[in-house]
Amino acid sequence: MSLTKPLLGNGKKVDEEEEVGSTVAATVINLLKNMVGAGLLNVCIAFKYASVLGGMLVALFSAFVCTAGFLLIGYCCAKTNAKTFRGLWQVSMGASSEKVMDLVLFFHTFFSCVGYITMIGDFCVKSCSGLFPGSIFATHREASIIVVTVFAIFPLSLYKNLDSLKHTSVIGLVITALSCAYVFGDVVWNASEYQAIPTLRDSFWYVRLDMFKALALFNGSFSAHYNAPTYYAELKVRTFANYAKVTTYSFIIATALFISFGLAGFARFGDEVLGNVLKSYSAHDPMVQVSWMCMMVSTVFNFPHAFQRMRTSWNAMWNKRAHDDFMVTTLFCLGLCLYFGITFQDIAVIKMIKGATLGVSIMFLFPAMIYLSLSYQGTRRNGNSNGNSNGHSNGNSNGNSKEPVTFLRVLCMLLIVSGLAQGTLALMVHWKVI
Repeated sequence: MSLTKPLLGNGKKVDEEEEVGSTVAATVINLLKNMVGAGLLNVCIAFKYASVLGGMLVALFSAFVCTAGFLLIGYCCAKTNAKTFRGLWQVSMGASSEKVMDLVLFFHTFFSCVGYITMIGDFCVKSCSGLFPGSIFATHREASIIVVTVFAIFPLSLYKNLDSLKHTSVIGLVITALSCAYVFGDVVWNASEYQAIPTLRDSFWYVRLDMFKALALFNGSFSAHYNAPTYYAELKVRTFANYAKVTTYSFIIATALFISFGLAGFARFGDEVLGNVLKSYSAHDPMVQVSWMCMMVSTVFNFPHAFQRMRTSWNAMWNKRAHDDFMVTTLFCLGLCLYFGITFQDIAVIKMIKGATLGVSIMFLFPAMIYLSLSYQGTRRNGNSNGNSNGHSNGNSNGNSKEPVTFLRVLCMLLIVSGLAQGTLALMVHWKVI
């Protein structure tokens, strides 16, 4: 059985969406921009939580389970021809509970968008306070957010597919790379002054419960799973092999960036490192001010990746197609994000809770549940087929001798247990239950 042959149904399309062709390279760029954005600035503090060696081990474990979940989503899409999470849920778990998926996806992407707008406001005010002191952008956070939203975020939000964002994704990645290069260069050139090597040596290994907060941080940085079905659907050559290439390349690059940049930022500031490493620098440094401005632009380019999925999920909750009432829905959802982005000036707690609940569900629990349901449906169907034939069994429970069913089921159980444990422990550590 081919991976592109539906496991269930007759092979008809599950979702009616616009056909868009995207190359493997373009999809890698979009996926990297989805993962490696402003979230890259948050990984430095993970090494404070978990130590140098512990942070690297936590990062590698997070990369493994996040990659597994991402691949599992694409694998199930290839088996069912589903193009959205909702379509995938319909053919696996049934239409009666599809609203659960729509609701989780909506709130997950909604809080992501609110977080982006909040960061845009912070970056704009901090950079303009040094670059353009006394201007309205330096003194009024609300004004800067509204102006950026109207003239930058709104036009980007009018794109209807991710492939259209590949050019802004390239620009965003270049901007992020320049900011990261500044942090790297600063550490390397002034290593002796900052005591970078002694800092890494003194914090090389220790065990703290805060390591679960570090795990939540890395999981949040790798989080792009809400868009996984879209990345698969928009591939020009839609095969699981191409999707696996995109996933492998993107997650390897992202893992290398997270670990190297996280270590550099921690080596620079040690235990004084903040959640946003750029905030650890002196506000009077012109290069830091430029970096803040650059990261604001990068965050603006990252916003549409989450917003597209938020808009689609909102329509799905009301049984509408992805682009129905497009302008009205865009204005409503963007206005909602704008209001809460202005209202919440520090949403670190909300983002952590979101990651430990909604994020864990989308990245680990739902993909595992979907595959297990499809797998056992295939087993029952093949069992009935074998029983109705000559009573002979071919010894293959799923009808596809090339599919490692046992391995995938074990992997699914690992994702479920790991997801539940990660989410529960992160919440308990945050609220100081343990």
